[in-house]
This record gives sequence, C-alpha cells and structure tokens, in this order.
Amino acid sequence: MKKRNGWKEKAGKIAQILPFYLLAALMVIMCVFYFHMRKRESQVLQKVQDAEEYSSYYMMITNDDSLPFWQNVYAGALEEAQKADAYIEMPGLNLETDYDKRDLMKIAIDSKVDGIIVEADESAMMTDLIREAEDNGIPVVTVLEDNTQAGRQSYVSISYYNLGREYGNQLCDIIREKQVKGYGSRQNVMVLLDAERADTSQSILLASMQEVIDGEGFGDLVQIEAVPVQSGSAFAAEEAIRDIFMTRDTLPDVMICLNEQNTTCVYQAVVDYNKVGDIEIVGYYESDMIRSAIRKDIIHSSVTLDTKQMGRYCVDALTEYQESGYANEYFAVDISLLDAQTLGEGGADDAQETD
Repeated sequence: MKKRNGWKEKAGKIAQILPFYLLAALMVIMCVFYFHMRKRESQVLQKVQDAEEYSSYYMMITNDDSLPFWQNVYAGALEEAQKADAYIEMPGLNLETDYDKRDLMKIAIDSKVDGIIVEADESAMMTDLIREAEDNGIPVVTVLEDNTQAGRQSYVSISYYNLGREYGNQLCDIIREKQVKGYGSRQNVMVLLDAERADTSQSILLASMQEVIDGEGFGDLVQIEAVPVQSGSAFAAEEAIRDIFMTRDTLPDVMICLNEQNTTCVYQAVVDYNKVGDIEIVGYYESDMIRSAIRKDIIHSSVTLDTKQMGRYCVDALTEYQESGYANEYFAVDISLLDAQTLGEGGADDAQETD
C-alpha cells in the first residue's frame, strides 16, 4: 500500500513540474528562432554598412537562389551594378537558415534598400509586400514572373508568345523526324505548367504553340495536354512528375518543360523508368545536366535565354528610375535554342537566337 502511495506521490509531482518543463522547452525554441532572425537581420545590416561606399544598394530575391539559372541572373546584375556604382546582394545565398520570399522582402524593406528585384507572383501577400516597399520609397522590379496588382516599376522577362512559338517549332521538328523514321501516328504531348502562376503568360504560350502547329499542318497529328505541376520546391516537382510516370496507363510521346527544375525531374524520371527513346523531351534553360542529356539524345532540345542580359536589365531599370523617376515598364530578354547542333558549335553562346 505504501509503495502504491509512493508511486502516486511521484506521479503527482511529475504532473506538477511537467508544464514547467514544457514551458521552458517552448521558451528555448522561441529564443533560438529569435536568435536566428536577429542574426540574419544583423548580417543584412552589416551588408548595408559594407555597401555604404556605393551610391545604391539593391537586393535580389527569388524562389530558389541555389539554381544555376538565378545565380547566372545575379552574376549579370552584379556586373551591371558595379558599372553603376551600386551594390547588389542575393540574401538567400550562403545562409544557415532557409527564408522564404516574404521574410526576405520584409528584411529588404526594413533595411531601407534602394531597390528590390524579385521573382514575383500574383498572390495577395506579394501584392501587399510590393505596395509596402513602394510606400517606403523603394522601387521594385519584378523578374521572370510578375505581379500586376501592385505598382512595380518594371517587369523583366521573356516574350511568352515567342517562347510558345519556339516550343511549337521544336514539336514540329520532332514530328518530321518521326515521319522520316516511319512513325506517322498521332502524338500525345504533355506540357508541364507552373501550378502557382495565376497570370495569362502560360495561356499565351499554349496558344502560340498551337498556332505554329496548325500553321505547319500538324494540327490533326498533335493532342496537347496541359498538366499543372507544383513548383514551390524541387521535392514537390519531383513527386508530381514521378506520379505521372507511376500512375498513368499511357505516357505521352513528348513532354515539354517550362522551367529548369521540371526539365531536370523529367530527364531523371525518363532514365529511372527506362523510357529513354520512348519519350521526347523539350526542356528549358541550360545546365551541365541538360547539355549532357542533349548530347546523349535523351533531351531533344532546350529553349534557353540570356540570363546575364536578364540581370543587366533589372539593374538598368532601377538605375533608370533613380536617375529620371521613370523606367520602361517591360524589358524583353532574348531567347535561343540549344540542341545537338548548337552544342557542337559551342553551346548557348552560339545557340540559334529566335525572334
């Protein structure tokens, strides 16, 4: 009986002190989070102090700074910024903690930078952040993806009409190549869209692609299916694309990718599921993996763009606005084609430029 009462006493004491331990653990977690946020803010403020020797300080904010695409855009922007006596930082690089675009936008606004370059979207959150920057006298340039609701100064991107025409041309080339080999059947084409895009750019791309196909007389030979893919993370894109390969009874004859991430995931899935030669891939952008896959004839071709030019245009827009109070509303970046022929001529630098 005494032993039972002893256990009850111990259980009662544990029940009394347990909330205090939980509260202490919660306070430790909150302190660690606060420390990381303060550390990041102090890093940014230090960057601001380092940039005081320049006339202007800009920040570039994207969904994934680790992608070669964005690192090349940043390189072009950095080069142009130095010419304009400006300092530009990509704060998402080399951080111990991952911060989303909202956090980085808030940090940029609180740091009172002279300009923000951001891969935007049409979300209400992004609209509010751009307006907040404008209210604080900070000009905003959107790059690759736009926000049409807020008052950004300029939008730097590609012509989605021209991009769609180039994809259409590549699809027609694939059909001709198959006809030469004796394959004249109807081609099922899957276009992987960005599920998070709410603007009309992808609709314009699909319409211009269909325009080219119809103009070449292949309209009856092509069935296009547009499939939205979540692009918030590489993992989400990889899972969505693997689901296509695992759950569909019939896979497409051609897969068209509209970003570098999906191109990489589709290439890997085609290899992993032993579909090399069964599925033609038309990709987007240029990387070591994409170049290698084109040389191996796993990827048919890839539509790429001048990322350095994109970065330069972003800085040009901010410089123009600072000097005159105005800036061109839209800057169109050149696109080109990367295939086995252009790779033999030296890669994207010698790629066939398209109008």
